[in-house]
Amino acid sequence: MKPSLYLGVSRAMRGEAQASPWHLPAHHLVTHGVVVGMTGSGKTGLVTVLVEEALRASIPVIAIDIKGDLPNLLLAFPNFEMEAVRPWIPQHEHADETDADALKLAADREAGLEAFGIGEPEIVHYAARTHVRVITPGADAGELLHVLSALERRSARWTEDPDGARASLSAAISLVLRLLGRDPDPARSREHVLLSVIAEQRLANGQPADLAALMPEIVEPPFQSIGALTVNDFMPKRARKDLASAVNNLLASPTFASWRQGATLDVGAWMQPVNGRTPATIISVAHLDDDERALVLGVVLEEISPGCAACPTRNASARSSCSTRPMASCRPTRPRRRPSDRSWRS
Repeated sequence: MKPSLYLGVSRAMRGEAQASPWHLPAHHLVTHGVVVGMTGSGKTGLVTVLVEEALRASIPVIAIDIKGDLPNLLLAFPNFEMEAVRPWIPQHEHADETDADALKLAADREAGLEAFGIGEPEIVHYAARTHVRVITPGADAGELLHVLSALERRSARWTEDPDGARASLSAAISLVLRLLGRDPDPARSREHVLLSVIAEQRLANGQPADLAALMPEIVEPPFQSIGALTVNDFMPKRARKDLASAVNNLLASPTFASWRQGATLDVGAWMQPVNGRTPATIISVAHLDDDERALVLGVVLEEISPGCAACPTRNASARSSCSTRPMASCRPTRPRRRPSDRSWRS
């Protein structure tokens, strides 16, 4: 039996009060989908429901979160007790007032879900069968992401899918060159070609290709020619030294260090079950400025396209655009900081 996604209820436009459950067959989303609507109409709410229903149907999910709403998927508590929601609401001076708010929110959540036929057995099953992680590139609010993984961490794709590995490497090198303020175009930039040839040779031979390892070979490449030109005709040694110096400055920058730590950018691994649980990986970029967001998403999307195509179950990336209540998760009525005092919202 093909899985279907329970998205709520539907009513006839004639105004009849009778509502019927509305299910969307999962296979209708194997290519692309878009959610459109005016501000406040529930676009993010629908996307969140789609993510939760996909997880219930054992479909792995990767979601790119632009506005910072989807980490609320972590708040899918396995019960309706007020203790579960208490840490996530504004704390009053008197504990009794906080308890009263938590009790009301827990009761509202239970009533809202039961109106759609979702009770405690369903949310217990959902919590036990799903694994949600939040990745925050460049920040430790969630998991850090090594955005240069394709360059600095060799993967098995160089053996299994060299074309895909080469495309990911190209995107990572373009990111480095953008950070250096140099031309990132793979076909036009001499710097891009030089770095790509050096890095690919090392990775194909099973050697590390981190930036520090590349620097000596930028100055003195381990080959005599690039294309039909000698190395010195292609890029003079002085220009290569300038490039190596710029790479060294980038390596020495404290602000760049967080971009080279954390989870490996490996979409294939993200789509695999975690201890038998269906995974959802949320890449939250709400905390980044526009330039940083464009840089990160360029690398991430280059990985997602071949990564999802190689998976037996495919799910399109979801982007949030406004904020509403998720179906099976509990969201506070007002935005509040996490106990770590770090906000998911910008």
